[in-house]
Amino acid sequence: MRFFIFVLLFGINSNVWAQLREGFDPDEVKALIAMCNSYTFNNLYGSDASITPKAYKKIFSSPTIGMDNKFQVYTKEKIGVINFRGSTDQISSWIENMYSAMIPAKGVMLLNKKEEAYCFAQDSAAAVHSGYALAVVLLSSTIINQIQQLNQQGIYDILITGHSQGGALANMTRAYLENLPKNKLSSKNVYKTYAFANPMCGNKAFSEEYHLRYCENNMSYSIINPADLVPFMPMHYQEKGKILSKERLKSWIFGKESFDIRKLGMELVIRKFEKNLKDYVNASNRLLEKMVSASYGSVDMPDYVRDINYYQVGNIRELEQFAYPKIILDPEQLTEKQRSKIKPAEDGNYYQQEPNFYQHKPYNYYVAILKEYFSRDYKNLTVKYLPENL
Repeated sequence: MRFFIFVLLFGINSNVWAQLREGFDPDEVKALIAMCNSYTFNNLYGSDASITPKAYKKIFSSPTIGMDNKFQVYTKEKIGVINFRGSTDQISSWIENMYSAMIPAKGVMLLNKKEEAYCFAQDSAAAVHSGYALAVVLLSSTIINQIQQLNQQGIYDILITGHSQGGALANMTRAYLENLPKNKLSSKNVYKTYAFANPMCGNKAFSEEYHLRYCENNMSYSIINPADLVPFMPMHYQEKGKILSKERLKSWIFGKESFDIRKLGMELVIRKFEKNLKDYVNASNRLLEKMVSASYGSVDMPDYVRDINYYQVGNIRELEQFAYPKIILDPEQLTEKQRSKIKPAEDGNYYQQEPNFYQHKPYNYYVAILKEYFSRDYKNLTVKYLPENL
């Protein structure tokens, strides 16, 4: 009898241990940012074996869908993972990013003359990024099929992740899945989101509903590097009140908010030309919609919302700015043009300059997370910089 009770309790506890827990879990973060690097390693080295977490098994890699989007599915015991690829060098991938006019968070798209109902939020004031919304709808049938296959294996706890554009798709997919009709997927499914270096994907009403539903219970996180520009795109600005208010000045003085002259200047410009910018964004995005239609069949999106002010979603966790190594250059090998751009340091040496988007690279996020939460792993890491990122 005692043995039976022990087995019963052990079985119950084992199930509890297997479930997703609320809160920020560094072990989950470490595994997921490693998976996000799978795409980079496959592209650069032809294999992701050295970066894929050993405890996880990759069971599915999607074909390229829509605007050059892909996702992978991993499993670890009773945990599933959906991992979205970030932006690629394909034009279609960048059209997805630039297609930033907002549409209502709930509505109908007409794709190849077929109605596709979608819902990312219940608030009628919520609006979302057109490109990311379209990408999720195009991916949705494949995603739903993969979740159903996970359910057939008894897997209902699902982590959703991605880096950069993939992080935006992770957040958007989370919102999409949570708002599906009740009979579409099992009610047993529990989702938890970790997005890395993700651009913003909706307006204030969308952000507030997302926060209320998925962040207050600590089941959605965005991990960003403040020196990375992408998490602050497409654009955000203070809509009301004085931009140079007493409260904001105090927050700069006491370190509650970092002072960024470029950000301040951008806010002033956007506030001054807000109406013209709204007109420009919506007009230019109609052209992008035509480009998408030309490539992927007819696409008829809902009317754009006159809102261009994006807000971040997810509980924000900030990393330190990524250090760039000192790489001495041979002045004899530099052209006159290069010398005019690179000034010698105080020690007289010429050092290689940090390239654009170095602060955004997924491997640098991986290294920073090891440094922040796993000091021993960071110390033992033999490759702290990918040569291709330098």
